[in-house]
Amino acid sequence: MVYISGMPTNDPNPGGAGADAMPLFSQRLYEALLVSYGKILTKYDAFAQASILRDVGKEIIDYLNRHGFAFTETGEVADLAKLTDLFVRNGFVGKLEVQAAETGSNYIWHDLYGVDAYRELHEISDNPFLACPLNLCLYYLADKHGKSMRLLKKSFDNKNGVVESQYVVVEREPLKPGTVDPLVIENIRLYEIARDRADRLQKALDEIHTLRGILPICASCKKIRDEKGYWQQVEVYIAERTDADFSHGLCPVCMDKYMGALDAMCPACPPSPPKASAVVRPAPTEQK
Repeated sequence: MVYISGMPTNDPNPGGAGADAMPLFSQRLYEALLVSYGKILTKYDAFAQASILRDVGKEIIDYLNRHGFAFTETGEVADLAKLTDLFVRNGFVGKLEVQAAETGSNYIWHDLYGVDAYRELHEISDNPFLACPLNLCLYYLADKHGKSMRLLKKSFDNKNGVVESQYVVVEREPLKPGTVDPLVIENIRLYEIARDRADRLQKALDEIHTLRGILPICASCKKIRDEKGYWQQVEVYIAERTDADFSHGLCPVCMDKYMGALDAMCPACPPSPPKASAVVRPAPTEQK
């Protein structure tokens, strides 16, 4: 089967949208990625989030530049505004207004692409813009200058399709002398959890012993040949390879055999109990 956009090739109306075609599929797919990525980020603590945001932001910029984005860093904080301007001019948003606020700046986004995704994330996250591609890139650039972006306010005007967000760029808090990067501590904690789980799994596996495959057993004495070619009693072989223990007794057939021999050897001894083989079973009832 060969497919073309919107329909299979046997569609009676080639070139038109198929009956199952989803309107604005490319946009909805983009929004689905934003929502899923945003939800995943909320599961991590702030330190892990910071590491992810930096790495993803860098990869986005590198990919865009390989495909003609033409963003060149100058090494100045002004790179943040330059990058924002490039996003706007390439259709990321219909119009962006930046207004000075008492703290930081107020960004007013008109016709923000994928706005439905941010609106959905707004219900479950303090920062619905964590997964925003522009936010990821800005976070990466700010971090390179020892700064971080802090979201102060956010609002959605559904009627007019306007989103407002107030950001302030602040100095990244330095580590105190003698302290360890919290992200390193988090990684160590996760490593210890993983190691503990691995140890408990190995312990459980060590306690589970099973015999598999075909066991070579003597047809006469019933000894089993081990991996080294030695013949062992069945109970010895199994006890060495499992957690099973053995207790010894006599089955009814062997009881008849050995007790009968004892009776013959000692006529003066009390008679043995009735032999199991001598028990008379009732004949089956004849079917009428």
